Amino acid sequence: TINDNAALTWSLGSAAASSAALAGTMVNVLASTGRTLDGAGAALSTASTADVAAALTLDGTVTPADLYLNLALAAGTDIDADGMLAVTGTITLLWENWGDNA
Repeated sequence: TINDNAALTWSLGSAAASSAALAGTMVNVLASTGRTLDGAGAALSTASTADVAAALTLDGTVTPADLYLNLALAAGTDIDADGMLAVTGTITLLWENWGDNA
């Protein structure tokens, strides 16, 4: 269960979240952004927006570069083992393909 008004952070990164503190490659595409949940059964919440963390080059030449939507609940008391969070929406990314030029 996740508390109705739990505080969470979200980000986009080239690595999947591995801790409650999003950092490093978990946030290298989109900086960590705070959000408070609107409660169980509540209407859909307003959109959340954020800016790019910094200019970044992900080299997908040999293997594709992964992108993860990372979510973290800061307080261990906000979630127990069977918590589930449904996320819907659109993520718009702009990128430049550099081709195979070395």
